[in-house]
Amino acid sequence: MILQTYKNIEDYLVEILAEEANLNVSQIRERLTQIGKKYTIQAIYKVLKNLQEGGVVVKINKCYSLRIPWALNLEHLSNQIRATYLESPLLAEILPDINKKEIWHFNNLLRLNDFWSQILLILIKQSKKKILLGYNPHPWFHLVQTKQEEQYIKSINLARGKLYLIIGGRTYLDKWVEKFFDKNTVAHSFGRSVFEEKGLDYINVIDDYILTVKLDGGTTKEIDNLYKNTDSIEKMNLHNVLKIFNGKVKAGIWLEKNPQKAEKIKGRFTRFFGIKF
Repeated sequence: MILQTYKNIEDYLVEILAEEANLNVSQIRERLTQIGKKYTIQAIYKVLKNLQEGGVVVKINKCYSLRIPWALNLEHLSNQIRATYLESPLLAEILPDINKKEIWHFNNLLRLNDFWSQILLILIKQSKKKILLGYNPHPWFHLVQTKQEEQYIKSINLARGKLYLIIGGRTYLDKWVEKFFDKNTVAHSFGRSVFEEKGLDYINVIDDYILTVKLDGGTTKEIDNLYKNTDSIEKMNLHNVLKIFNGKVKAGIWLEKNPQKAEKIKGRFTRFFGIKF
């Protein structure tokens, strides 16, 4: 509960009560409706009862609030997570020294994407400028891990970061991801760029770090064919999607710290966006 990517009614109730205390069931239902979630009064009562029994919620008269002891325990957990994952110097150990490179290999695209996001958020966290540049031939991760990608973009925003993204493809599926972009966090373009001449690698740059994601030729071709041959989500070949993203692949993430190389790549983004990075 409340820690999962895919939210259920318990998560929504806790979030609502975190924003506003002393709400009755009708008010809670109204807040749910405002965020596009429709549940019956009976369902809300049932979940509130479970949350009461679990020590999460307290009922005073006919109104509900979060229990202070539970909230304090959650705050303690949050502080522990921050110390371990956001402030710990141990995170820096996975980042390479100047002119050095770290390489990780993956045989599954979903696991690769999880680690890819993790690395980028670590880089944003330790960055002073917090400007992330990216080139994606196809943004397939939004297609297969939509919720995680929404969470990733939200995390960039919370870290006060900004993503400038060039998308190589201009197919229906490439443009389908636009609806997930927060314009305050992501500046994107489908325009032609010099990266299209450099092959089909995925590239990110932040400060002096360059992250490159490489997929094997067969997987790259399958993704490209999927994007070229799909003109609507409803007509998408589910069998092909599962085959590509749940099957075995040969892929890797290359992370290097190279100020000179990073500046050259930033120069391409500067010429493309007209902004000095």
